[in-house]
Amino acid sequence: MQTLIETLLKKFPEAALAANVDTARGEVSVQVRAANILDVARYLHDAPEASFDHLTDICSADYPSDQERFEVIYHLLSLPYGRRIRLKARVPEDNPVIDSVTSVWRGAEFLEREVYDMMGIRFAGHPDLRRILLPEDYAEGYPLRKDFPTEGKGWRSQFDFIPRLDELPVEQIDGEIPDAQKKPFLAGTGTSGTRRQEELLLNMGPQHPSTHGVLRVVLELDGERIVKATPDLGYLHRGVEKLAEGLAYMQVIPHTDRLDYVCAMANNYAYVRAVEKLLGITVPERAEYIRTIVAEMQRIVGHLFWLGTQALDIGAMTVFFWTFREREILLDLFEKLCGARLTLNYYRIGGVDSDFTPELVQRLKTFLETFPQKVSEYDSLIAANRIWLGRTKHVAVISAEDAINFSLTGPTLRGSGVAYDVRKLEPYGVYHKVDWEVPVGKNGDTYDRYWVRMEEMRQSARIIAQCLDQLPPGPIMADAPQYIPPPKQQVMRDMESLIHHFIIFTQGFKPPKGETYCATEAPKGELGFFIISDGSPRPYRLKIRSPSFVHMGAFDHMARGYLISDIITIFGTYDIVMGECDR
Repeated sequence: MQTLIETLLKKFPEAALAANVDTARGEVSVQVRAANILDVARYLHDAPEASFDHLTDICSADYPSDQERFEVIYHLLSLPYGRRIRLKARVPEDNPVIDSVTSVWRGAEFLEREVYDMMGIRFAGHPDLRRILLPEDYAEGYPLRKDFPTEGKGWRSQFDFIPRLDELPVEQIDGEIPDAQKKPFLAGTGTSGTRRQEELLLNMGPQHPSTHGVLRVVLELDGERIVKATPDLGYLHRGVEKLAEGLAYMQVIPHTDRLDYVCAMANNYAYVRAVEKLLGITVPERAEYIRTIVAEMQRIVGHLFWLGTQALDIGAMTVFFWTFREREILLDLFEKLCGARLTLNYYRIGGVDSDFTPELVQRLKTFLETFPQKVSEYDSLIAANRIWLGRTKHVAVISAEDAINFSLTGPTLRGSGVAYDVRKLEPYGVYHKVDWEVPVGKNGDTYDRYWVRMEEMRQSARIIAQCLDQLPPGPIMADAPQYIPPPKQQVMRDMESLIHHFIIFTQGFKPPKGETYCATEAPKGELGFFIISDGSPRPYRLKIRSPSFVHMGAFDHMARGYLISDIITIFGTYDIVMGECDR
């Protein structure tokens, strides 16, 4: 990586301003002039010695006291070399404009729109630069700017409703309806010889049972074929990134549960790992084993939920009942472990909240004895079913090259034959101490993504079984008194521990100044947390790289040419949850 940085500085002496190598966290960032961002990005993507083919995320930070107020941050990943780099460019408040990198990575389209929507930075050359989470007529500013209040400004949207045709004046009905009034009803009207062609505009959602949350998609149709599918996000405002700026680091953990509420443990894990990376905390071995076990339990729960609902959307009801049968067993174990079943709040900075008991170990082993056979049962119901095959084979096909270019991750990327898994590339927990494989598909269709998730459940069972056999004794929380409160038993009977507990929970802890990005392999894909610390007890900036949001950026590409009925299947194949999409 050092050689690459030297090459970059020599090749772009005026563009690359400075490079920072954080050896403690294993991160590299390069400050670039905003005017040269496109040239540097194209070099990093195209040059064989760089090959940063995956745009993981684009985010921004606001520094109101600086002359160049806004910073745009690009997180890049080289899949061939397995390394990351962070590009950073500054733009002034009076003209916050920077070139779009959509010509280099197509996944930048949604990511740049989010930065524009939340921070007001404009991207020159973007093909469709408009708000993505807020209404287009939102006039109260940009929510992630520091001068925007956390509680909002009380703005209410105004809609100008188009009158129905039977409400139009008689002379307009008898004559030609003005173009402005045609647009809501028809798009692409034209003639070809004597044949009249029309594209029908169809609204799907946001209240639709198969959109997996409040998601609206505007479909342009030629008959029953999809000509264009435009996702309209932003119906579910979590506001977690803005809220985090006013919360102590430990107070953010319960908010992560509400992102992907189907797989809350994965969110907890991703967040606490990012904070631990920022603090430089080493987690005890037993806690690492427990975390890995629970993360894989959550992966199974998430994939069971996905399989049941995907099969139900397509028309197979029995699969839904069977998958929820096994899911209930694991949710009962979660309840025994931490007292909750859905929003779990179990992981802690430095470890976990409660230990695995011998009873839990035995019940989990009993579950694993039969679970692989249960997965085979699901397979026997649908793997060769002609309706299932007809709805999934050769549907929503995306090539490996396109999947990478659209920044896809997780089973959606591995279904296209790309063996990228954060647990292998950047091992964490105890994934490097157990034997398991990364399943990959061949054709990049909906069936391959189904097959990958089925195999992942089997691999998760393998990982859990090995972790249970290797589970060592020891503490479940790290020994770092400046960041971690003392055990509750000591707090109840020791005055010094009580004072220590009181200070940590009332004032919070102060991490060192710096920034870090930490990626975790969640059931839906790469879930990353980017934290900027100014040394205060609260994050200066917290950015969540959620797979559901990124995957929706490829929706139009994957939907074109397929039938209306396939739209339901494509929603399902991503395994999206709108709670993390509309963060």
